[in-house]
Amino acid sequence: MMKVSLIAAIGLSFASSASAEFLGFDGTLTVNGDGNNVVQMFAVFDDANTIGLNVFNADISAASDFNHSDVQVAAGGTWNPTASLDIPGFADSANDSYVTMGYGVGAAAALNGTALDPGFAPTGGLGGTIPVGAGWYNGNPTNEQGVSAFGGGLDGIGGYAIMIGQFVWSGDAEFAFTAEIGANTGAGSDVVFGQDSFVIPAPGALALLGLGGLVARRRRG
Repeated sequence: MMKVSLIAAIGLSFASSASAEFLGFDGTLTVNGDGNNVVQMFAVFDDANTIGLNVFNADISAASDFNHSDVQVAAGGTWNPTASLDIPGFADSANDSYVTMGYGVGAAAALNGTALDPGFAPTGGLGGTIPVGAGWYNGNPTNEQGVSAFGGGLDGIGGYAIMIGQFVWSGDAEFAFTAEIGANTGAGSDVVFGQDSFVIPAPGALALLGLGGLVARRRRG
């Protein structure tokens, strides 16, 4: 049975109206100017009115710790996106790992309404890893930070997507993302929950197998 996050249920109405369908997680992969791998993860839905509520029961990893380049880097860096600013010579949001529920960073970081759930308590939201089972949520679900048209990332899932995080790491490492998500289409609409997994195999391992064209695979839950 799927576990429902208590945070997602607070203050939400479960009226019997139509809701969006979760299509899966998808991601884009680039290499930034520092030579680090950068994956931006998206939750994809079939409804243009979708608002992301929370991501929970997360299990996210790469072989090395994720990189932070935010204003709390002296404390190990934070997953809280409000710290992901752009300050020349000090902080660079393009080289920073953070989680979000559709809100922006950099110049928009101060307005980011994403909050970390209690699953981050063991680390206080700091450091290069996310505790297994942790999550994050939309602190203002009546906002207009909903989905945008999405033509598909590495997995090619088209539809409407909300960005849920950026993950930056170095080296030839597999990236694995598994989580559950809750969303609705506004006040009074049903809350829909879904689970999915997204994996980017280590490029070196693919090359040894002669599978260089295989970039990502997804397991639907």
